Amino acid sequence: MAFLDKVPTVWDDTRVLNGQPGKFVTIARENGDTWYVGSMTDWDSRDLDVPLDFLGSGKYSAQIFADGADADANAKSLAITTRKVNAGDHLALHLASGGGAAVIFTPEK
Repeated sequence: MAFLDKVPTVWDDTRVLNGQPGKFVTIARENGDTWYVGSMTDWDSRDLDVPLDFLGSGKYSAQIFADGADADANAKSLAITTRKVNAGDHLALHLASGGGAAVIFTPEK
């Protein structure tokens, strides 16, 4: 719920970052100067390398809501982390079987 409370309903830009129909997808959506990224997979767990070249210049704070370490056995397992990133970085995401991740990228001021 902490993520859903922050997500707007109107978007300035939408980009598909990666995916394969019926298998997985990662989509980035922009509202103002903040980007929201969502990724989900089918019943195959997978590791994704997501380039962050859609971000503008400067540093961003990435709040990451991801499947927890035991999400394959416990669907409620969630890991929330924060890290600093920029457009030249890549984000490594592990998606549990039937799982996903969501990230909020906020520019550093």
